Amino acid sequence: MSTSARTIVLASRNADKLRELRQLCEGLPFEVAAATDYDGLPEVLENGTSARGNAARKALVTAGWTGEIAVADDTTFQVRQLGGLPDVFASRFAGDQATYEDNARLALELMEGVPDEARDVRFETCMVWVDPRPGVDREPGAVAPAEMRWVHDPFATRPTDPAVGAEAAAVRHKEWTDYLAWFGTLPVSWGADVERTRARVAELVAPHLEHADPPAGTVQIDDVQQFTADGPRDRRAPAWRIPLPEGAPGRRQCEPVWFELSCEGRLLGTLAHQPLGQNGFGYDPIVVPQGMDRTLAELSDEEKNAISHRGRALRRLLQVAIRVYGVPRDSVSTG
Repeated sequence: MSTSARTIVLASRNADKLRELRQLCEGLPFEVAAATDYDGLPEVLENGTSARGNAARKALVTAGWTGEIAVADDTTFQVRQLGGLPDVFASRFAGDQATYEDNARLALELMEGVPDEARDVRFETCMVWVDPRPGVDREPGAVAPAEMRWVHDPFATRPTDPAVGAEAAAVRHKEWTDYLAWFGTLPVSWGADVERTRARVAELVAPHLEHADPPAGTVQIDDVQQFTADGPRDRRAPAWRIPLPEGAPGRRQCEPVWFELSCEGRLLGTLAHQPLGQNGFGYDPIVVPQGMDRTLAELSDEEKNAISHRGRALRRLLQVAIRVYGVPRDSVSTG
């Protein structure tokens, strides 16, 4: 694959994430751009049940709009005794307008009385890289620790089949129905508030069970797997397309088959009994990383960055991309 004059667009408006990606790409033949550099880049409806699915949605839309390599991430926070909640609802666990403190407080309340030995938690970040013009006719070699796939252009101009669109919506409905059903099997154990947990997840899932058009200016992809291609030479088009708003500046550059890489990074720990520390954000004040006796919010930025789930995922993704694209680079760590 060629890296000549390539741009990576970060599918995020977060300045800290942009700075991190630029630092890791120093010395590489890539120029890093921000989502804010592209007027009209639509919002993506993150309606998937996994971090990987939501990151892929953001990367696909960004790649399709810009015509450039897109990198996107999504993070879940999982409490074992709550069946994995807050999971993909981490940022809105206590409600759409919830603050970081609201979300952390709810997690602590649901786990009140649960002993230390049963307070396992983990952060999991998935990073997805999508190249809409890989310019290759052969498959690259092994890409571990990443997963690789080829993807049909989901926004190619062709007639939309309403029947297939309805089928995709039905798949989404079943996916969320199965997700909700899991929480009906949660056993009463260790003192976690199971009934309140079940009620909360039902409220969170309810909007995903409704079939409604996405808000104006947003793009909805019901099932990212439907666009998987057999390889770079697979010119069969999927039965339907996802419409992009008018004005996408990079559409004419996109090839029929795209290249996708994905990597994960995890941080394991235990749930504290009360918030401690002033650094960080989100659930940091209530998570004690494995092998430590302080919460993430009590660590310095350097200490946290060294074990960051997001940093691990991003470093692994870049290490794999460097190998796939044939760029010599020995200084990128897997974290």
